[in-house]
Amino acid sequence: MRHLSNPVDAIKHAGEQARLFARTYSLLRKLSSINGAGFDADLLNRTMYNSEFLPPLGKEYWWFLFFCGDKRQLMLLIYRKNGQSMVFNGEDIALRKINKNEHLAVTACWIYDGKEMHDFGASNSVVSTSQQEKTLVSQIREERITLKGEFPTYELEIGRIVHLKMNEGSLLEKKCAHGVLIPPFGIGWTDVFSNTEGEVLGKAFTGTAHLQKVVGIIPYGPFHWARVIFRNGSMFSFFGLKAGKDSKRCFRVSVNFYNHDEGTHIRFRKPRLRIERENDKKCAWRIDAYDRDHKLRMLLTSYTEKTFTMVGGGSQTYVEYAVTPEEFQLETEGHVITLKDLGEGVGTLENAYGSPIS
Repeated sequence: MRHLSNPVDAIKHAGEQARLFARTYSLLRKLSSINGAGFDADLLNRTMYNSEFLPPLGKEYWWFLFFCGDKRQLMLLIYRKNGQSMVFNGEDIALRKINKNEHLAVTACWIYDGKEMHDFGASNSVVSTSQQEKTLVSQIREERITLKGEFPTYELEIGRIVHLKMNEGSLLEKKCAHGVLIPPFGIGWTDVFSNTEGEVLGKAFTGTAHLQKVVGIIPYGPFHWARVIFRNGSMFSFFGLKAGKDSKRCFRVSVNFYNHDEGTHIRFRKPRLRIERENDKKCAWRIDAYDRDHKLRMLLTSYTEKTFTMVGGGSQTYVEYAVTPEEFQLETEGHVITLKDLGEGVGTLENAYGSPIS
């Protein structure tokens, strides 16, 4: 922390910190009041193209995920937290503010090309944001990262390895904002879901994109998250908090299914996730969900994985599994929907766990 010997400067600095602190809470309050798609482009741009003030326990990250129907996937993470340093996948990372819109952060990226995993490691890079220009710029290895545009049209470039353009497409879920604020803790995020087309690793890539920006004032903790896109454009998502790393039960669980062909959305009230088998680093998860008129049974199996570890101000591990539905059956209104109706699916399931103590 900057040392201020002049009392007047110290008071001014404290006032500025309080103003920035209030601004972060104001954003979390706004996002938590929406919890849906009812917000404008200004808020989405303000969230996507800004680096927030992070008080103790403060965290901020951009998380971009791209699916291709042939099981290829791309994941890009830009992450920063309160504090001066952290260790990310064993690498020492410096964290500090350079100026109003530039901060040192960590960038990480992996690409599964259909046969093997390409891990681009972790880079200690400057992330620059501009709401006016609607750009986010950083770097991984020697490759420059640039996201530009605004909803519903974006473009992502990662040097010579990724060039993708995004557009609104026909997905039922296009954007959303969510948050939970229980002072002094809170978390808020925005999501953009779109079609994407371009090149990844020199090959044509056509599929879907998920752009997410998260701001939180929370300790690290355990949860499961999953998202799967089917060939016909239908989408499945799962989220559940866990009591601990090895907990077999989830609470505060939500399961959503968007049926593209019928234009319907089902939110299940009684979902359950459990590991059905685990061997040779391959996992399978059984998901059962019910509501008044629908019954869902689904089996997700992994075909590759990547782990991120973070230490500093607590510790967190994210195990990212690339998954595909091996089974799917939805009983709804007198008929049954299966994989024959939806087509093959591709997605990611995340197993996260951590501790507030490093």
